[in-house]
Amino acid sequence: MKKIFLLLMLFVGVTTFAQERGERRSDMSSEEMAKLRADRLGMQLDLNAEQIAKLQAYYAKEIEDQRENASERRKETKEAREKLSEERAEMMEDRKEKMAEQDKKLKEILTPEQFIKYQALQEKRMKGRKDGMRRNK
Repeated sequence: MKKIFLLLMLFVGVTTFAQERGERRSDMSSEEMAKLRADRLGMQLDLNAEQIAKLQAYYAKEIEDQRENASERRKETKEAREKLSEERAEMMEDRKEKMAEQDKKLKEILTPEQFIKYQALQEKRMKGRKDGMRRNK
């Protein structure tokens, strides 16, 4: 029991730390992130002030480009989702129209009792599909 509790506490601590770290980075400006990256690399590679300044300028531009690209991708993704949603709605509407046409034709062919039985079979089939879809999720 103690081991389970210890593992749970460790997991919660690591998760919290990871979330806090991610929040700090997103709150930083491009220049702050560039300075941090340039300073870190400067210490690791023993760079002079001029090299660090050049790195900082380069990183600032790269980070800004990355943020712009990410913003564009989010916008494109949102537009694609909206388009997909619209297409799905159109497909559903087309399917409903075809089903209505099919029911109209079947009414002409089948007797009223047969048509009622057919509708019951269709409802059962659709219910089975929905239940199957729920199990797969």
